[in-house]
Amino acid sequence: MGIISGSKVFVLLHLYCCCLNFGTAAVDIDTITSSKSIKDPEAITSNNGDFRMGFFSLANSTDRYVGIWYNNKSIPEESVIWAANRNKPLKDDSGIIMISDDCNIVVSNGQKEILWKQMLEIEQY
Repeated sequence: MGIISGSKVFVLLHLYCCCLNFGTAAVDIDTITSSKSIKDPEAITSNNGDFRMGFFSLANSTDRYVGIWYNNKSIPEESVIWAANRNKPLKDDSGIIMISDDCNIVVSNGQKEILWKQMLEIEQY
């Protein structure tokens, strides 16, 4: 039996437990699988409506990021709590979030360049 190590726990729990089992958003997407990706500007919303995962831009910027943010009407602005590709933003709206065949979460651009990839690290006991 293995466990996921380090700081990856937070990201993986959020993505696998919250984001990948989201309810329907503005578009007809409720899950991410190896055959069903999210394309900019699509997003998914958590079952309880508290969180969204998708593409966003910061104020005064055209760079695009993939993130998770609060989806709470009592919070006046998007409050991003996690961003995947913060070190390598998309330069246009060609972004795709997908699950690769080897079960990694991947953010890529229209040229299929991988901008961010979450690899699983398993420790064996």
